[in-house]
Amino acid sequence: PLPTPRRRRWPALLPVLTMLLLAVPLLAALPAAAQGADSSLAQAQELLDAQRPTQALSLLNRVLQRDGDNAEALLLRSSAHFMLGDMEPGRRDLDRALELDPELRQGWLNRAALAVAEERYADAVAAFRRAEALDPAAPENDLNVGTAQLLQGELAPASERFSSYLEGAGDTAEGYYLVASNYALAGYAALAVEHLRGAIERDERTRRRARTDPNFRPLQNNARFRRLMSRDVYEPPAGSHLADATFDAAYRGGRGPLLPAVLDALQLGDRPFDPNVEVTDAWALVWGDVRIKVSDSLGEKGRVQLSAPATAFTPAEWKQVSSDLLTRIERQSMARSRGQDLPVVRPQGDRPR
Repeated sequence: PLPTPRRRRWPALLPVLTMLLLAVPLLAALPAAAQGADSSLAQAQELLDAQRPTQALSLLNRVLQRDGDNAEALLLRSSAHFMLGDMEPGRRDLDRALELDPELRQGWLNRAALAVAEERYADAVAAFRRAEALDPAAPENDLNVGTAQLLQGELAPASERFSSYLEGAGDTAEGYYLVASNYALAGYAALAVEHLRGAIERDERTRRRARTDPNFRPLQNNARFRRLMSRDVYEPPAGSHLADATFDAAYRGGRGPLLPAVLDALQLGDRPFDPNVEVTDAWALVWGDVRIKVSDSLGEKGRVQLSAPATAFTPAEWKQVSSDLLTRIERQSMARSRGQDLPVVRPQGDRPR
C-alpha cells in the first residue's frame, strides 16, 4: 500500500520563480517575447533571463506608461515582480494580462505556478488545463497537470498523466527524474524510488543529483532509497574500452589518499572531467571522457577502474590514455602516502555517506 501523501508548506515570502522551479520543474521560468514585439519587450526579456528584474521593471514601467493595456508587457512585469518577491503587484499584473489576452499561454502557466506555491491545487489544475487547451501538443502538459493533481491528492489521475508523459517526450533521464521528484515532493516514497531508478538507468549522474535535491531529503531514511543510492549498477556496453589497476593507497570512503591522487592525476594530465564527483562510503565516480570508479580493494589497497565508449578512442589511443592516467595515479598516490604537499582538485560533489 502507498503511504498517505505528506504535504509540504512553502515559505510564504519565497519568490514564485523559485517555488515554480521546486514544484513544477519543467515549466519555463519566464515568458518568451512574441515575434514582432516591441524591442523594449525583447530587451526586458533579456534582462529577466539574466536575473536582472529591477532593470527589467524600470524598462517595463516606461513601456506601460505609453501603453497601459499591453498584455505582454504586463506579463513580463508580473514576472519581474515575482522575481523580486513582490507578490501582490505581480498578481495584479498577471490577472490584468490574462484579462486583456486570455490566450497568453505562459500567463496561465504562471498563474498555475502561483496557485501551486500557495497550495491552491484545484486552481493550479484548472490553470494548467487552460494552458493545455491553448497548446494541446506541448510535451509538458501531462507533467504539469499531473503534478498539480498529485499535490491535490489525486494519485490515480496524476499517475495516468505521468505515464503518458513518460511514454512520450518524458522518456529520458530528465523526464523520469522530474516525475520521481514530484512523487517525492508529495510523499509517495515507493513511486519516487521506482522512477528515480528509471532516471539512473538512463543516466547514472541523476543519482548524484538526487543526493542534494531537497525534494528527496525526506527519503534519506527510506531503505529502498538508501539501497538505490548506495549501488553502482553501471555495466559498460559491449566493446567498451576497459582498464583496471590496484594501488597501495586506500580509498576509505573518500578520506584516503587514492581519490585525491586520481583528481591530481586528471588535473596534471590535463584530462577533462566533471568536478562534481559522486562520493559514497564504498566508491566514488568521476566522469569525463573516461569514467573512473575509485574504491577499496583487499587490505589497505585501493582500486581504480577506467572505462570509455568504444567510439571515444581507437585501441591505440586507449592504450596510451589509460596507461598515462594509471601511471600518474600511481605517482600521485605514492607521493600522497609519503605526505608530500601536492596540488589537488577537490571534489565538488557529495560528502561521503
